[in-house]
Amino acid sequence: MEQTLDVSKLSEADQKELHQILQTESQKAAIQQNVHHLADACWKKCITSKVTSSRLEKSEEACAMNCVDRWLDTNNAVLKHLQAMQKQ
Repeated sequence: MEQTLDVSKLSEADQKELHQILQTESQKAAIQQNVHHLADACWKKCITSKVTSSRLEKSEEACAMNCVDRWLDTNNAVLKHLQAMQKQ
């Protein structure tokens, strides 16, 4: 039997705390989704051999590192652009 919580019965402080917890969990989920997307995209782009050992080939490792660096650079550029737009 599933019980539901009537949030309206919580105190204002408890509602704020619950909202903060939900917001934090939502942000964590978004970060995990981005990391998963990044790993998937870089894997598909860079890993060309059949992985048979605990190490990647040097070219694959360099490609993956470059892929992650470019992704981070792109995200930072987008954030800066959005912040500039917000200030206008």
